[in-house]
Amino acid sequence: MVVYFRNNLLLCITFPSSLKGVASDWFYSLSPRSLHNFEEITKFLIQYASCQETKKNNHHLLFVKMRQSESPKSYINFFQSQLAKVPNCGEDVSALTFISGLQVSHPLYKHLLNKNIPRISEVLSRTQPYIQLEEVMKTFFNHTVKNGDV
Repeated sequence: MVVYFRNNLLLCITFPSSLKGVASDWFYSLSPRSLHNFEEITKFLIQYASCQETKKNNHHLLFVKMRQSESPKSYINFFQSQLAKVPNCGEDVSALTFISGLQVSHPLYKHLLNKNIPRISEVLSRTQPYIQLEEVMKTFFNHTVKNGDV
């Protein structure tokens, strides 16, 4: 019987092939010969893993809510950043959680709820007029205040 777990050289040689994606990129970005044994590799790996954000499941999106005075644009940006943390989230689930996170009093909520839109891509495209309106109003208000027309 060969004992591989105590073979430092073998562990160091095979370790890189066990990495994928970002972890592999991280490992290969290290300077050559910066790690000298498997114990050092393990310490680095533990530090690397502790800095990684864990993937979320679909339930995470249920807690993404639009704040009272938040703009639709800001909410969309935040929702999309949270959606990116949920691997393999279905279009229907992300559409429903997006709509349920909107302020009930916001006109966008009423508009999307009445349309029964099953896909997040369509939901997001239907938010564009609200974002444009918000930006026009913001520009108008800033112009009006700046010129003392209030």
